[in-house]
Amino acid sequence: MDRREVARRIAEESIVLLKNEDGLLPLPAQKKVAFFGRTQISTLYSGNGSGGANVTGCASILEECEKNGIVPEKLLKGFYQYKIGEESVSEADTFDWTKVSELVNSGVMYEIFGKYRAPLKEYEVPDTLISQAAEQTDTALIVLGRNSGGEECDRHLTEDYFLTETESRLMDTVCRHFPEVVVVLNVNGLIDLSWVENRRSLKSLLFIGIPGEEGAAALARILTGKVCPSGKMAVTVAREYEEYPSAHHFSWDKENPEKILTYEDYGLSSEANGSRGFAKSPVTVYRENIYAGYRYFDTFRKEVMIPFGYGLSYTSFQIEVGAVARARRGIEISVGVTNTGAVSGREVVQVYLSKRECQGEERPYQELKGFEKTALLEPGERQERTILIPWRELAVYRETEAAWMVEAGEYILRVGNSSRNTKISGGFAVEEDLLIEQCANRLVIAPCNQGKIEFLSRQTEGDGKAGETQRCGGEGDRIPLVIGAQDLPGEERDEPKQRIRVPDLSTEELAALCVGYGPGTPFAAVGDRSDPPTICDKEGKPLTTNSHPTGYQGYVSPAIESRGISSVFYKDGPAGIGEIAWPTEMLIACSFDRELWYLFGDAVGEECEKQKVDLWLAPAVNLHRNPLCGRNFEYFSEDPYLTGVCACEVAKGVQRNHPVLVCPKHFAVNEQETFRRGNARQNYDAVDSVLTEKAARELYLKPFEMLVREAGISCIMTSFNKINGVLAGGNRDLCTHILREEWGFEGAVVTDWGDMDVVVDGADAVAAGNDIVMPGGPPVIGQILKGVEEGRVTREELEKAVGHLLGMISKTKETRL
Repeated sequence: MDRREVARRIAEESIVLLKNEDGLLPLPAQKKVAFFGRTQISTLYSGNGSGGANVTGCASILEECEKNGIVPEKLLKGFYQYKIGEESVSEADTFDWTKVSELVNSGVMYEIFGKYRAPLKEYEVPDTLISQAAEQTDTALIVLGRNSGGEECDRHLTEDYFLTETESRLMDTVCRHFPEVVVVLNVNGLIDLSWVENRRSLKSLLFIGIPGEEGAAALARILTGKVCPSGKMAVTVAREYEEYPSAHHFSWDKENPEKILTYEDYGLSSEANGSRGFAKSPVTVYRENIYAGYRYFDTFRKEVMIPFGYGLSYTSFQIEVGAVARARRGIEISVGVTNTGAVSGREVVQVYLSKRECQGEERPYQELKGFEKTALLEPGERQERTILIPWRELAVYRETEAAWMVEAGEYILRVGNSSRNTKISGGFAVEEDLLIEQCANRLVIAPCNQGKIEFLSRQTEGDGKAGETQRCGGEGDRIPLVIGAQDLPGEERDEPKQRIRVPDLSTEELAALCVGYGPGTPFAAVGDRSDPPTICDKEGKPLTTNSHPTGYQGYVSPAIESRGISSVFYKDGPAGIGEIAWPTEMLIACSFDRELWYLFGDAVGEECEKQKVDLWLAPAVNLHRNPLCGRNFEYFSEDPYLTGVCACEVAKGVQRNHPVLVCPKHFAVNEQETFRRGNARQNYDAVDSVLTEKAARELYLKPFEMLVREAGISCIMTSFNKINGVLAGGNRDLCTHILREEWGFEGAVVTDWGDMDVVVDGADAVAAGNDIVMPGGPPVIGQILKGVEEGRVTREELEKAVGHLLGMISKTKETRL
């Protein structure tokens, strides 16, 4: 399949129809429509920063709608074309994030990174134009756009999450003049949708997120009925921002430092937490604990605007559940799906797991544990599918025992097409507590903070309104399927591979290999290149070089060719590497389609192979914890299981078909961009993500764990933030004890790309198991050598890190089957 066809198909299968009263959509052929909103022409195809893409020459929503037979009202079309044509374009608007090696001015990088850019104002459309358009057609289409926030910068609440003043006026005016209004959300994150309920003429609502260069064509095909929508929301939309459980524990307003949450706001001590000498020590407390997204809303019976997993179709389906049975790999649920409507379409069947009793380890009311998307079903056609819940997905983490356990009791399976539209469809019983894996307590809350933060719990909050798990029902209320220890297979883990032999290298050479090749700035390729890219020996000869044919400084590993060590080339990012502008992960997840995710990985792997990229810095698998996170467009979902499945399929698509490796990021608990790496100029420390070990393991580490265990990744990128007081890049619990000792990871760990602000010391990183500091360069080599002198890092640890690097390099040379 052609890569652009893959991009269009992903968008078609992912766009979500959220509302369609009176069957307004699809539009009839040659329907005249009044188009409103600047984004109809200035369509947003891509995010920014590492999640950006090259969007030069992409067709707009207006253009693609015309191509597909929608007739725009002429006067309005001319008005918007004129207004956009007369606007000046800034350097920031035209900056191509994928071509850093070709630029000569790095100053713009630092101006753009971390600087909030508010949504552009909507044009004030003259009343006469609107009235004249209303005489020509009864249907209007408004495109709302958002591309605020990004790396180092979260979105704002007013005039961003909420409609801007100019958007509200436009919405009021259009809905007053037209009886049938369609709204398209071309947004890089959620926005408030409470206004939808107050406008009777607003009949249809579509979420297209940031859909890539083929997204406008995909939307037009859905609007005209050429494609039946089948996307499902991968996040929950609350009725009000304050109802998100993280709302009061997420800092976003970096322009007003007094609004940044610190340890002291929670009665904690910055000094006791190791943050000394800073003007401000930011924190983000994950007070919601394990109750993120629908886990919170469903457990505590909160009404929502749009449930997780929700999405409409132009047709209808009937889901029938058959047998629930044990299988070698887990529990299997047989389902049959029939298209009961009048047009061809696809449905997503979702399976949620609940535990009947409230005794035992605390857990949400229900959790997504399996899903399948049907083929394209003709009217009246039926398809049988089998949905697997892996054994490990039955387990919870007990902090008191540091163990993953499948607890004794009765479990209920709910099957449906969203988290709020399911039926009890069977269940099973577990005879006794079953140990899945014995661990050790890691990433625990700092001793100085223990007992001082009250995390959300079903036992202490909600005034008794927490969701009560219903009885399973059925004949005699009996669950026939019983699971015992004999049903669970022993843990399968590949035998550790023989460690790569590290050549006899000097300490200086080892240190020079534990960094990237270049002067040590993230954008070394665009600088004046006067700073040395490596250190030299006593004779003045560089210890390392760049041997890669296409890779550039700052994004390659060092080579020592005389020792058989060659360079590898890393390249961003989650939306591709600069050829196709792909839909962003926030939209991709809405397809709920494993095949498409695999095809996406395969297609990006082909691009990497073409450009001789060895490591693709993706997928990004942090979670949607708060709708204001500036990089939510780069992340798949609020749900860790859905995120993990998405990421694993993408990784398999790359690595099984190409001599290219993925590098998932940002490991871990990096859901807030604001001061994620502090600010050296303001003397602010890096933000500390404070959370329970249970929440870390069950939610925020889970996608990474799935990538290690199921997708065989060989590279992973740490995040800048602290986790319970320790920088992720220098966190031995994270990089060694959990990642390697528990999960069996054998690849290389690299830091995120950072040379400024508050980032991990190179020696501390290597000692913790973070093998490579990027972009590194001579400054970090110096840190490592100083650490050797001070005894903070040993030669053995340097050799181990270089061994991991060489093992990763060898993986890129393997021929994929």
